[in-house]
Amino acid sequence: MIESIYKTPNAPPVTSGAETFLYKSQGEENAEKRANSYELNLTDEGWKILEEKNEKKGNEKNTFKKEEPKNDELTEEEQRKVDELEKIDRKVRIHEQAHVSAAGGYARGGANYNFVTGPDGKRYASGGHVNLDTSPERTPEATIRKADVIRKAALAPADPSPADRQIAADATKMAQKAQRELANASS
Repeated sequence: MIESIYKTPNAPPVTSGAETFLYKSQGEENAEKRANSYELNLTDEGWKILEEKNEKKGNEKNTFKKEEPKNDELTEEEQRKVDELEKIDRKVRIHEQAHVSAAGGYARGGANYNFVTGPDGKRYASGGHVNLDTSPERTPEATIRKADVIRKAALAPADPSPADRQIAADATKMAQKAQRELANASS
């Protein structure tokens, strides 16, 4: 299904996650071209539904149609690219699954992936993120517990990204703020 949709000239909804991608302008001419466009991210199920609808309609000009696999053998260079894409795909999926597993109930949905199509016509995960609920809880004690889980989830993968480390730092600040609120309430 549709994972997210947003108008590209604006940043996507900023939510805390393992990887947070922000829109960056690449010049006025590109910004004008994108002014009325949208970026659409589909889940695997969404891609299947889109392909089924295209097959039923017989629409060969649809820009969302994925590249068909090649019938002939891959060249050595293409096979190297496929091998590298498979390696990246595995690494990305393990990384994001570590976030989901550690976040528990604070993960908003599962992992979201960015895909590229390889020379073999298959889609490979090239990046991803996990949205986390980072809102404060009703009590400072609960907020402190939540911040600890978020920090652990952000640092769960063996190789946390800079965005992961920033989420962990934000969770630490959230816990410190809740601790100050708790101290002020008991004073």
